[in-house]
Amino acid sequence: MSKIIFESIESEVRFHNPLRDFAEDFQRLEIRKDPLLGDVSVYNRYLKDKAKAFFGDCDPDLIRQLIEESAKTCFFCGEKVEKTTPRFTSDFLAEGRLRVGEAVLFPNLFSLGTHHPIVCLCKAHFLKLSEFDQDLMADGLTAAQKFLQIVYERDRSAAFAAVTANYLFPAGASLVHPHLQMVITPVPYSYHMRLLDASNAYYRETGSPYFIDLIEKERTGPRYVALKGCWHWLAPFSPMGNNEFFAIHQAKADFGDLTAPDLKDLSYGISRVLSFYETLGHLSFNFVVYSVKSDRSQEGFRCLVKIISRQNLYHNYRNDDYFLQKLLQTELIITPPEELAALLRGYF
Repeated sequence: MSKIIFESIESEVRFHNPLRDFAEDFQRLEIRKDPLLGDVSVYNRYLKDKAKAFFGDCDPDLIRQLIEESAKTCFFCGEKVEKTTPRFTSDFLAEGRLRVGEAVLFPNLFSLGTHHPIVCLCKAHFLKLSEFDQDLMADGLTAAQKFLQIVYERDRSAAFAAVTANYLFPAGASLVHPHLQMVITPVPYSYHMRLLDASNAYYRETGSPYFIDLIEKERTGPRYVALKGCWHWLAPFSPMGNNEFFAIHQAKADFGDLTAPDLKDLSYGISRVLSFYETLGHLSFNFVVYSVKSDRSQEGFRCLVKIISRQNLYHNYRNDDYFLQKLLQTELIITPPEELAALLRGYF
């Protein structure tokens, strides 16, 4: 039986507002808790006005300049990828690099995990979000899956994988050129571990997988977006990033076990979300695919994808991640998840 509870607390704030000649002003806050982890996010509908004032629109001239300047030294562009990117040792991967379509996978020069490859997604140095199409994403994810399966064969300790994307500098990317990263480790990193521990605890308590119960509870509600293949797309009740959506595979926990149609359907969903972000005026994003090897008895977990938009690119832009997120680990909601889900449905 589902024990999922969507908990929120409302409170009121009163003060004398100098923008209204010091008349008494009133605001209502809503504090939401994630039903699995208890992570907190806060919503104040008046923050939309602040967002308009403090978060600027993308500057097309700055973006054009960024593309032109960075292309001159990009070692992912054209034939440079053959000459300037690392190769795996021949005993690990005879070809040195792994290719699927335009996607090229190779080692990271500065590894953050036991296995940490980069996937150069395409030959194009820059893409608008609507240009991250299904086939391009599917080639990149397929390359990542092939690499994971190779690692499984060679490293018995490798059990936890995350396929990630940082697009442009506000998202933490050091290169403009579209690419993915992947970390495969013997231990899950912090948030990944919390997801696994909490979902397995829920399974032990209820006998039911948390994410399946979540799908059933949300399926007819305002945060449910769409089903594409085996992937359920939703907006989270208490998001951990701006304009967040997530996808749950209804059966599998291991990215390595996904079928070709699974990868194609996931790529479709990611491409639809990115196209939607573009209509909102965004250009920068992060996503993560969370996976655990199937032999690790993770009955309560399912392969999970989270995707968020990041700050826009303009001169002297301010970061969208500050004390609230980094040190209090509480997210700020600008647009309610229910509104976002309603807007995204039309893109599926």
